[in-house]
Amino acid sequence: MATTPEELRIAAIGSKIEFAKSELQTVHAGRVRVATDDGSELPIDCLAHLGSVLSNYEQMLFDQIADLEYQQELLRFPPDKKEDREDDGISDNQDT
Repeated sequence: MATTPEELRIAAIGSKIEFAKSELQTVHAGRVRVATDDGSELPIDCLAHLGSVLSNYEQMLFDQIADLEYQQELLRFPPDKKEDREDDGISDNQDT
């Protein structure tokens, strides 16, 4: 069974999507344990920074998933190449 380059790209993108979704699950459901080297309490701003980092990572994952899904759809359903057709003087919305 032969596989086309487009099918391979679609599968590779699918793997990236699944990885990003599993990372997103980790961000949502995962637990983070933070400790200092000397056992002292963490400053509040340190935890706020960690929350900000996780929030930014979550947004990046959402953006990445959306972009990958778009790329995958373009490979599955390529847009019409209207510019390759010769201009016959009739617009696409004009009755013949």
